[in-house]
Amino acid sequence: MPAPPVETQSPPPTAPFTLTPGGPPDVVTAVGGETGYPGIRITATGDEPVPPLDAYVALPRGMGLEFHPEGGANCLLTVRDAHGKTTAYPGNPSPDGRSLTFRGVDPALPGKGSASTAWVAVRASGGARPGNTALVFCLGDAASPSTTVRIADDIPFSVFPGGPPDIVLDHDHPVGYPGVRVRADDDGTVSPQDVYVALPREKRLRFHAESGPNHGLTVQDGHGTQHLFPGHAAPDGRAVLFPGVDLFLSGKGAESTVWVAVTAEPAGAPAGSAPPDAPAALKDPTALAFCVGVRTARSTPVVVDVRAR
Repeated sequence: MPAPPVETQSPPPTAPFTLTPGGPPDVVTAVGGETGYPGIRITATGDEPVPPLDAYVALPRGMGLEFHPEGGANCLLTVRDAHGKTTAYPGNPSPDGRSLTFRGVDPALPGKGSASTAWVAVRASGGARPGNTALVFCLGDAASPSTTVRIADDIPFSVFPGGPPDIVLDHDHPVGYPGVRVRADDDGTVSPQDVYVALPREKRLRFHAESGPNHGLTVQDGHGTQHLFPGHAAPDGRAVLFPGVDLFLSGKGAESTVWVAVTAEPAGAPAGSAPPDAPAALKDPTALAFCVGVRTARSTPVVVDVRAR
């Protein structure tokens, strides 16, 4: 009868450097959401510069992660040296797409103690399984797991009244922009959301189309850039649905502002408006309802100054 196998201590890698989880911060990505960048940190342990090496990166199985091509059709391995300079290397995918090999990767290690980082781009597919996982990076004969990748069902965010200042619609200001603010409550990038905006009843407000026949929803991101999304109005014109709105929320605490354009109907306006026997009172504040995904909030207050109309 053969003797049972005996565990033996394997010799350490011969590479003149160490690999540890590192690179960008831990990655949080929503199912079907934005791109994340798991990576490793490479630290030289030998005195001589490290020559170019082949690299191998593999995805975990059963989690629904996919490599994401950012250089045209190629998936890339990016190496950043100690001075912040980056170099990208195109990868060769395996037949099933679960791993990539990279030829002649310069780890940017000129001498002992020098360090660099390397990473790839991944996304969580629509069928990804929520949980924590990591990729495997191999450089030469050294290997390490990547930074942790946390796949979330949903990146939480909050919606609250905000946007432009309180609005008074009068003769000098016929159009106003009531809105809400949205804020990311966790790391990661919030997935696009359907946004539904409804007018209050019997307040003689209507949506105002500023760019052609379509009503628009404006999202102003944290850098002040405005992005316009077209909507589909309800038959009575009292509500508009804006599908697939990117809120531009990436990273915990990120904020954006969302608004629509409205105007006041003249007293006695016909069909599609409030009945003539229900005029808005002077300085009577109201608000629109914003539904952002499954989260709701009232807009900034709107006042219709009837005497000035």
